[in-house]
Amino acid sequence: MSKQNLSSLGDAIQAFLKQNRLDKKIDTSSLTVHWKEIAGEMIAKHTTRLFMKDHTLFLQVDSAALKNELHFLRSQLIKNVNEYLKKELIKELVIL
Repeated sequence: MSKQNLSSLGDAIQAFLKQNRLDKKIDTSSLTVHWKEIAGEMIAKHTTRLFMKDHTLFLQVDSAALKNELHFLRSQLIKNVNEYLKKELIKELVIL
């Protein structure tokens, strides 16, 4: 199989996912599954809820001190998520 055929197959799969609005669900699922790798063990341990809406990541934590600290780490977390997913998916982070 040539590289051109592989590229075309990948493009076709991406188009299918986007057309059926499955790409966002896959991104959300990937983010949830790999949250410990993206955010680090301590943040993941205290994360009680994680979801995306539009280009905003909503993060709920069980510690007021961590919530305060995350306000300072907001831009780094956004960068980590976007780098992990290899796309500019998250633009805002809301800490609940």
